[in-house]
Amino acid sequence: MSGLLLKIAPWSVGALAIAGVVTWGLWGRLEAAEIRLAAANEVIQQREADAKANAIAVAQLAQKLTDTETKVITVTEKIYAAPVTRECAASPSMRAASDGVRALLANGQAGDRAQPAAPVR
Repeated sequence: MSGLLLKIAPWSVGALAIAGVVTWGLWGRLEAAEIRLAAANEVIQQREADAKANAIAVAQLAQKLTDTETKVITVTEKIYAAPVTRECAASPSMRAASDGVRALLANGQAGDRAQPAAPVR
């Protein structure tokens, strides 16, 4: 039996060495696959976070547009409701338009506007 072991021993050492190299190679491939999987999961998480942030931003933008539209419609209705006159800057419709523009601007002061100039005859 010991003769048989002596004949098989070099082959078994070689087989073990080959098995070790194959296992080491497969282990390296497994680590590389895990790194790629972790990177893909990070990208997915970032995309989901971006989608949530975008949804919030779109909702805020829609609300801001609705608020602005409401202000514009109110000013437009005041302009259309003003009586028609032949005067220009002193006319109620022009006053309503300029007040509306001032109200829409951040620093506009519709209540502090200057008095219109007297019409030239």
